Parts: sequence; structure tokens; C-alpha cells
Amino acid sequence: MQALRSTRKYCSDTCKQLAFYKRNGLVLADAETNTLTGNEPAVLQAEAKTNADKPDYMVRQQDQPYQQVYSRLLEAVQECLDSNNYTFIFENPEQYWGTYAIQPVKWVSLRLRCLLENMLRLSNMPSIPNETLVLLRDSFADMAAASPYRQLHADYPYTALAKDIIHNLDRIVHNVKPKGYTRFRLTLSRKASLIACRFALAAMVPLVKFRELNFSE
Repeated sequence: MQALRSTRKYCSDTCKQLAFYKRNGLVLADAETNTLTGNEPAVLQAEAKTNADKPDYMVRQQDQPYQQVYSRLLEAVQECLDSNNYTFIFENPEQYWGTYAIQPVKWVSLRLRCLLENMLRLSNMPSIPNETLVLLRDSFADMAAASPYRQLHADYPYTALAKDIIHNLDRIVHNVKPKGYTRFRLTLSRKASLIACRFALAAMVPLVKFRELNFSE
């Protein structure tokens, strides 16, 4: 009749193997048994299971000195922001527009920011469908023709920018085929002005997805 195998639990295969050698009269050099009884604190048991996986050294990273990288685009954006007080205006719209006038300002600013965000995003793509370019142009035109846009005070700072964008998009759309793809690019100065405008508008209105807005009214 074979002897019953011990049902004791061991912390590792090494301890289990050592117990086997001891039962059979063998000696495993430089090995010690570390049998858990099950009565140890839970933290101790967890440590016993994970200590074998912990390295006995630490990798130390030396602090790297910060190296400032020059960016002509960022410099141009800062120049645009410093050239006017538009950011302050949109941070404090009540000081510049009354209760009645501020509603059209919010309506236009919300849609203008969305369109500018999409212009910047599309300009970073290798190419875009011509239908997308037409949709962008039409959305700008619809916004400019809407009643809230026509109710804006003459001192709204971005009406000239919107008019210029519509004119340029008209020219681009006129020169592309109805189907196909186009590389939509912005000059550095144009991109800087759009980023600065987006930054100022963000002080007043949140970013809303294009499909969630109606640009006609």
C-alpha cells in the first residue's frame, strides 16, 4: 500500500521539490523550506508571493535638463494674441455687449470655433475629400447668412476673418473637381491667426461637434 502524499501547501516549486527530496532521503544544497501554514497575516502571504518577482535593484533616472524648442508657429500665435485684447473681451463679454446683443455673439462664436477647429484638423491631414471642403465652405456661408450673424454688433472682432475665409474657400472649391481629394493646407500666418482666434473664443464658448450644430439657424 502506497503512503499518502502530504497535502501541505508550499510557497513555491522549490520548496515543494525540497520536500520531495527530503522524503526520499536526498539533499538539495543551499535551499531552505518556507512553508506557509495559512495562519499568517494576509499581507505577509501576499508579500511572500510577490517578493520573488521583485528585482533586487532600482533603476534610477537622472533628471534631464529642460531644453526649450523654438517654434515659429507658436511665436506667431503669441504675436497674434499680443496684438489685440480679444481674449480679454471673450473672457468678459458682458462688459462689451449688452444682454440682448450677447445672444447672437454666443450663437456665432460657438459655430465659428467649431469651424475653425475643423479647419485646423483638416489642414493636418494628407488629403481630404472634396465634398468635405464644399461642406466646410457651405457651413461658413450658412453661418454668415443666418439671422444671429446679421445681428452682431459692428465691433465683433471676427467678422472680417470669417468673410476672408469664405472668400478663400470659394476660390479653392471653384478650382477642384466635384469628386476626388485635395491637399488642404494653411500658411503659417493663417494657421497662427486661426489658433489665436480659437484660443480667444474658448474663453467664452465650449467646443461642440460639427454634427451637433445647425449653421443655418
